[in-house]
Amino acid sequence: MNLSTIKVCIFDVNGVLIDSNRANARAMARSFTDDPATLHLIEELYLELTGIDRGSKIRIIQERVMRRPFEGGEFEMRWERFKRLSRESMARAPLIPGCTEVLARLGELEKIRVALSNTPLAELRETLAARRLDPLLDIIRGGGDWPKSESLVRLLTEFGFEADRCLFMGDGKGDLAAAEHAGVPFVAVDGGTGEFEGRQGFHGPFRNLADWGREVLGMASGP
Repeated sequence: MNLSTIKVCIFDVNGVLIDSNRANARAMARSFTDDPATLHLIEELYLELTGIDRGSKIRIIQERVMRRPFEGGEFEMRWERFKRLSRESMARAPLIPGCTEVLARLGELEKIRVALSNTPLAELRETLAARRLDPLLDIIRGGGDWPKSESLVRLLTEFGFEADRCLFMGDGKGDLAAAEHAGVPFVAVDGGTGEFEGRQGFHGPFRNLADWGREVLGMASGP
């Protein structure tokens, strides 16, 4: 991969910068129930819903696991409870190997570094600041009740970025679909889930940012 033509490096956050997918799955499950069997079902379903916005995840879980319509105000209650629980889980989750090193090196190379997440912006800023990642990012953009593909297109439009001069790094098929929709080259990050098996049209998959940094940026291996 030649980065000479790349101006902007865009990172999904959960599963790419922060190893928080499993913790967020537990938080989402706890926002619905305390029943152990149902908690497990929701966690496993959540982990399949990669690159999908928060509102859609809540609706899908309600339909497939809870199997009944929302009652009055229930959707908003699930949203707010997950917001609180996920903030706690994100604060405890470890950084992905190579996260800070790759972001720092890209800054030295004068690449624009963007965090693009389905997490609402205020929560995302709080999480990145708590993990001291905000100084290593030039742009932070959150999500909400809309798809990642829309967030990516909004980003390109807002800053006038050319799609072929950007690179989007994500860990889910939904991220890949967003990149394909926007015409942005995609780097797949897969820590061992087999998320991208049978798929084409991307660089990788890489286990983590450390692996990508070694291969593409020539960074030294860790201890």
